[in-house]
Amino acid sequence: MIKRILIAMAVAGFAMSANAKSVKSNSSTQEFDYEVFKTVTLPSFPDIEIPIYKSAGTEGPAILLVHGNSSSSRSFLFQKFGELGRDRKVFMMDLPGFGRAGKVDSNIPFPVDSNGIPQGFPQYQVGMIEAIARVANDPDVQAEVLVGWSLGGDLILLTQGLGLLPNTKGLFFFGTAPVGANPTTTELPFLGPNVPGLNLSILASFGFSFQFNPNAILGFDFNGLFTDPVPAYAPSPIADAPDVGAAYMRAFFNERRRLNGDVPSFVLTDGYDRADARARGSIGVVSFNLLPPGPIPFPDELDVLRSLVNDPNDPNDDIPVAIIHGKQDAFVNLQYLEGLKAGGVMPTLWRGDIQVVLGAGHAVQLERPRRFNDLVAEFVNSL
Repeated sequence: MIKRILIAMAVAGFAMSANAKSVKSNSSTQEFDYEVFKTVTLPSFPDIEIPIYKSAGTEGPAILLVHGNSSSSRSFLFQKFGELGRDRKVFMMDLPGFGRAGKVDSNIPFPVDSNGIPQGFPQYQVGMIEAIARVANDPDVQAEVLVGWSLGGDLILLTQGLGLLPNTKGLFFFGTAPVGANPTTTELPFLGPNVPGLNLSILASFGFSFQFNPNAILGFDFNGLFTDPVPAYAPSPIADAPDVGAAYMRAFFNERRRLNGDVPSFVLTDGYDRADARARGSIGVVSFNLLPPGPIPFPDELDVLRSLVNDPNDPNDDIPVAIIHGKQDAFVNLQYLEGLKAGGVMPTLWRGDIQVVLGAGHAVQLERPRRFNDLVAEFVNSL
């Protein structure tokens, strides 16, 4: 399998670099893209097109992989070209604002309300949920297993909670910290260090385009860029990065690689060059609960997990959820996940436990692809 993946990497133009700046300046020689299987548009936002990609495999049930913040479908390179994708029907997509998906006109300023409170773009809020539902339910996809990385896991939970995934047989998350109003633990979802005065991880804040701004009505805004210098309050090793983007994306990997090792160049170019920073800011608005109540509120992620028990008297009617965690994840607090498990928040947890993968950080699918692919296959086989 490894030999075949190496061949696929060579064909795809996979390149490695330890220097975020050189990756950005030389990205044109290191880029690759999958062949698009089909493209769909969002009913509420017809200007936003969503590309869908497919592996060569034909065995069902269909699996949909949803990437994380400031990433793209390319983060699933090893799944598409590995044994998982060769054998099974594996679909990928680019979320609005990321990869090759549609983006809001760059001339439109970041929306704020009449009081100056940031509101963000709905294309990058409800539009992301709509994109997942649109792809998963497409007649040529019909996904029954949904796999979400980081933000992708949160979005899948929200989409499931809104009843937009009627075909779901199983959910699989990694690098995701589900949040809600009543967690059964005092642990915080994300690891520190935190932004001064806030229960907000510094690394996570970079993914929200968060920055302090004394001229903003809230004292902060969501207009930060990945090319901004790392804020002075960030300690080492975060402060050692050349800019916010490098600090954030290097943190996807295990301790050795995030400090001074090689990381895939496409990971960095996806964040610097192929992501709309306003998408990050729009996600930040939702995370800070700054949106006014809408006609259909976002569901509570913890309530969605609890609701996966469809019939208490019939376990065969439940929707299993697999939770995977890289042992060296720099973002997600494992003790928080363990607290949710102990509190009964995840009654359909696969194998009754969180699957911890040694030697991996936040991006388990990139650092331990064989182990990751095996876990996905084992989960699918158990359904």
